[in-house]
Amino acid sequence: MNFNKLIPELSVNDIQQSKGFYLDVLGFNLEYERKEDKFAFISLNGAQMMIEQYNGFWQTGELNYPYGRGINFQIEVENIEEILQRIKKNNILLFREVMISTYSEFIQKEFLVQDPDGYLLRFSQKIRP
Repeated sequence: MNFNKLIPELSVNDIQQSKGFYLDVLGFNLEYERKEDKFAFISLNGAQMMIEQYNGFWQTGELNYPYGRGINFQIEVENIEEILQRIKKNNILLFREVMISTYSEFIQKEFLVQDPDGYLLRFSQKIRP
């Protein structure tokens, strides 16, 4: 496995709940885990993330819901509709509905959803180069 140059590690409240959301709902792959540390390394379409149950090692202040205020993680996917259907099937509300965004070099379809701890995930699919 090749590791990306930047891999976010998210502190989560409940590792089992977060694994269920990322793996079962969103379709991420479990690359490896350290159960004793309540840690999981996950990936989706080349995007890599680490999730670890809150342990106090990395916190610079008190964690209150929603975690990750001021940041969203954009994850480019090949089939945004598939992920959207998985989310709807599990009755999860979107933070921001599907929209088309135009950038200088491409156009993409995107939406945002919050994970169980409130982190914002922006799923995107390029629709025109």
